[in-house]
Amino acid sequence: MPETVRLTSAAIAEAGIGTWLVKPINLQHLLVLNGQVSHDENRLLQVGANVRGRVVSIPVDFGARVGKGDVLMTIESVELGRAREELARELSTLDVAVRAYERAKSLVEAKAISAGEFQAREGDYLAKKAAAEAAERTLHLLGESQEEVARIRSRADARGLGHDPEDGASLALRAPFAGRVIDRKVTPGALFEALQPLLTLADLSTVWVFMQAYEKDLAQLREGVEVTLRSEAYPQEAFKGKVDFVGSVIDPASRTARVRASVPNRAEKLKPGMFVKAQVDVPRTYDGVTVLAVPQSALQVLEGRTTVFVQTEPGVFVRRLVETAHTFEGFTEVFSGIKAGEVVVTEGSFVLKSEFAKASLADEH
Repeated sequence: MPETVRLTSAAIAEAGIGTWLVKPINLQHLLVLNGQVSHDENRLLQVGANVRGRVVSIPVDFGARVGKGDVLMTIESVELGRAREELARELSTLDVAVRAYERAKSLVEAKAISAGEFQAREGDYLAKKAAAEAAERTLHLLGESQEEVARIRSRADARGLGHDPEDGASLALRAPFAGRVIDRKVTPGALFEALQPLLTLADLSTVWVFMQAYEKDLAQLREGVEVTLRSEAYPQEAFKGKVDFVGSVIDPASRTARVRASVPNRAEKLKPGMFVKAQVDVPRTYDGVTVLAVPQSALQVLEGRTTVFVQTEPGVFVRRLVETAHTFEGFTEVFSGIKAGEVVVTEGSFVLKSEFAKASLADEH
């Protein structure tokens, strides 16, 4: 393919060729990505019970703000009541077994009973102890608090009665962290199954923002890069965050990967589901290297290589192979192939591409 093409003034005017003087440009290294606000899933909880039962009361309303440990819902469950009674029975039989075991130790030391009888009483004691521990573990698995288990134990120690039937079988579901009630799926009096979601609690003081980054931009993104968010709801306000995850899978349809940023949201202005524009502050990775920039329209692909057309004199155009870097604000950074002060074709560069192809065909014939 020839290196030079000449055009007449009339051909240049007809093609609408425009030019650009190459010069250093201090481009602001920002990627603008579309994003959507989502819950911080580490601070999102669907509250449920490990037993089936009935809702007694819900002291918190939809949208209410709650503190850690606040009661979200009170339920009652026959299954829970039976488990409490089971622990009370096991503690009672364990108390009898403990006293029998202690007496047996004294008797065997005095040789009043045989070693075999002592071992039988010891085995009974160990079995009752294991049964009581299993009953306690079952209660914890059903959601019982350590305080309630301790109360049953203290009653067993004091009066030999571990569970008062008048207490019923109620259980308070408490907030494991401070947040806001964002959904209620039941009402007072409703029956529910074990593990059924009853209420959703979210801490919105931090949110996640998921962005879609094109394949060509992934090399510029990494964890820790700062991001600035703007939304239509608050156009004059910027929200700062940091990228904490860059996806490893490319969507075959959109050719994008998911990028996640964690964003402080103390005032809770960013709402899950809200669309935002995200400006990612891309770090420069070629410090110390002089980089020029040309309008994107100056770049053409010729024989599989990125090319620009340089005007060396009126009507004379030379093709140059260039190495490009990042694209920002309509400009593409160029590492090599051109230098400051040269004039490159921007408007109508596709016409020159066609002229070079025609000249190449003519040379072949």
